[in-house]
Amino acid sequence: MLVAAAAFLLSSAILAVGAAPTSATVTCNRFAATSGSDSAAGTSASPYRTAQKLMDSLAAGETGCLGAGTYNESLRVNHGGQPGAPIQLTSAPGGQATLVGRLYVPQGSNDVVVSDLALDGRNASNLPSPTVNGDRVTFARDDVTDGHTSICFSIGSVDWGTAHDVVLDGNRIHDCGRLPYGSTNHDHGIYVESARGTVITNNVVYDNADRGIQLYPDAQGSTIANNVIDGNGEGIIFSGDGGLASSGNVVRRNVISNSRVRYNVESWWPTGNPVGTGNVASDNCLWNGTQGNVADQVGFTASNNRVANPSYTDRNSGNFALASGSACAGYGPAGDSQAQSPPPPPPPPPSATAPQNTTAPSISGTLRVGSRLKASSGSWSGTSPLTFAYAWQRCNASGANCAATSATGSTYVVGNGDAGSTLRVIVRAQNAAGAASAASAVTAVVPAKKGGKTVTGRSLLSRPQNRLQLLRFAHALRRR
Repeated sequence: MLVAAAAFLLSSAILAVGAAPTSATVTCNRFAATSGSDSAAGTSASPYRTAQKLMDSLAAGETGCLGAGTYNESLRVNHGGQPGAPIQLTSAPGGQATLVGRLYVPQGSNDVVVSDLALDGRNASNLPSPTVNGDRVTFARDDVTDGHTSICFSIGSVDWGTAHDVVLDGNRIHDCGRLPYGSTNHDHGIYVESARGTVITNNVVYDNADRGIQLYPDAQGSTIANNVIDGNGEGIIFSGDGGLASSGNVVRRNVISNSRVRYNVESWWPTGNPVGTGNVASDNCLWNGTQGNVADQVGFTASNNRVANPSYTDRNSGNFALASGSACAGYGPAGDSQAQSPPPPPPPPPSATAPQNTTAPSISGTLRVGSRLKASSGSWSGTSPLTFAYAWQRCNASGANCAATSATGSTYVVGNGDAGSTLRVIVRAQNAAGAASAASAVTAVVPAKKGGKTVTGRSLLSRPQNRLQLLRFAHALRRR
């Protein structure tokens, strides 16, 4: 607990250094506007047109300001600032700018601040947005969503780089991940994958399809304090996999409520995997998890948590300010500015048509145990580019009572467990305007496999060519 307390104080110090000024006090060094041109000078009188040009123009310690309006582009932060002199992207004073597309901060783009923006992460590839692999990156007072298409915040990556000292403060993070709630188990509001010293404070994290905050598999020394985490598939999870285990994470003074699928606080450690240590969930206000407030304490300890109805001012409209006399008073965000004024939903990208299936998907390949089947996506209308996801299902012999398998690629290896069943594939097409799904016809019944041979219901002797070979063999023996 002393180590955890020290980590919290250190993280608070990092927050104090890294937090961005408000848009009312910001000094803009470069400008972009929806009426500008990327060949312009980048001044307030002659602004750039795109957020990408604006971001690329900034030097350490400089701030780029986006004029009010919608910028339909994905943005890659190609360089950072310096410790104590970050580059900053923010809305120009007088109005909020909206960025529709993926925001990516790669490893090496350190010391970056993104503040006071509406970030709609919908993108044709359905990649997480914002994706953060840089160090000392701060997001402050942003509205973050992706219209229920994918993960929103992804912090650090086992493959692409561990992120250090990322700060999320005072944001609204909502409506991330594919519906229905809990259907994929992968789509979270905040996904801390491989990170050190992450600070998540004073945010409202709500109505995300799976976890509000996932610490998996390698989140170390995170501080998660004074947030509202409401109406997600699950609230927060401590977890690990692949020989990694999230440890030393402190969750305190949050309001965690109304988880729709399982618990408000839980953990998961695969069999044989290390179990995390030093994970603490203490002094939170918990309410109405579907399976309970706190799951079995494996790899974390829960203490001094209050179970009480937070009595939000108007939860249905996104106002998570605590009503007067709330039993959770003193928990959650330090101020109510984010909770009081939910923003309007972001507009869909213009001139895009959602996918619609015109020819059903199909399955090809030899239907036997051990063979590999291949799915065709079928034919689709809708604005390009389209991306496709596959979900294989096992059905009974009559093609009914279909249930999901773990296979999600375009190919499927038939296993022993499929014998006696039929198979089908569900194809999900998606573009910037929406998504739709279509199912293939079911296959024939998968034949059983015995003694290394696939049995199709006819004995070896019932096949004419096999009977002829046996007669020839018997005749040869008689001649000997």
